[in-house]
Amino acid sequence: MSWFEETGGDCFLHWIGPPPIGKIVFEKKKGGNVSMSQKGLNGKFVLWGMVLCSLVILWCGSHAAAAEKGSALTRIQRTKIIKVGWATWYPWSYIDPKSGKLSGIGPEVIQRMAQDLGDAKVEWIADNWGTLVAGLQADKFDVTYPLGVTLPRALACDFSEDTMREGMTILIRKADAQRLKTYDDVDKAEIKLATCVGTNSDLYATRRFPKAQFIRLKSSPEAVMALVLGKADASANPDAQIRAAMKEHPNLTYIKGSFALGKNSMAIKQGDQTFLNWINLFIAEMKETGELDRIFEKYGTKREEFLE
Repeated sequence: MSWFEETGGDCFLHWIGPPPIGKIVFEKKKGGNVSMSQKGLNGKFVLWGMVLCSLVILWCGSHAAAAEKGSALTRIQRTKIIKVGWATWYPWSYIDPKSGKLSGIGPEVIQRMAQDLGDAKVEWIADNWGTLVAGLQADKFDVTYPLGVTLPRALACDFSEDTMREGMTILIRKADAQRLKTYDDVDKAEIKLATCVGTNSDLYATRRFPKAQFIRLKSSPEAVMALVLGKADASANPDAQIRAAMKEHPNLTYIKGSFALGKNSMAIKQGDQTFLNWINLFIAEMKETGELDRIFEKYGTKREEFLE
């Protein structure tokens, strides 16, 4: 607690409470000038006071810098540009061979989101599944979609509410159906298992099949082709992609049952709660209006996909 006291020409500022640091004296000089002097100050307390003041100044500076930078949502509204990272994953995001344009569930949902952001322009930035999170951290892009939700990824980025849930299954050649009947048949040292590096199916397969030889490739189509070309005995993929792969390659089938459950969401850089709140509201509205379901159905899948 402090108060001012006038004594003759002096004005004292008193401080009561730990630590007692004495008095600061304001003295009125001739001509109206005021000088300040310290009386009864303990050197140790002065030092601590200087340290505390420095910490306050540093905190205020960092707080001001953060406030100046603000949310990505504010910047997107101002610049009318949203940067989106993507990697190949059919039917989520892929280059249409006929049109040569980026297509899939992801691009359609993002384009719809850009409309609600004031008709923002989408800048698509191609990346790999293993480096998408690093791209968010480095401000290479504002959002990526879809991204499988995993605990390791959640340590480095923030996820929205999920937009899809699907099983993780093992794709095999029909010729190997008798040799690879169960998941235990896959978990053997002689089995070569193809996955897309950095994906949730890669993570869960690594845990479920520790004895298998992993062939980790940059994209999910490459993992499927490794199986088709005989470079792998099996491939771990989400159910929606396995359904699409079997349609394209009739000689492929799958082992019944899922070895894991995957969730797909939008992901942004950690700490931007304002942007995350807005994205969650957008996703909730897309679900409630049925628009999200219609986009999934357009690409031959559902928001909950499990092979029988």
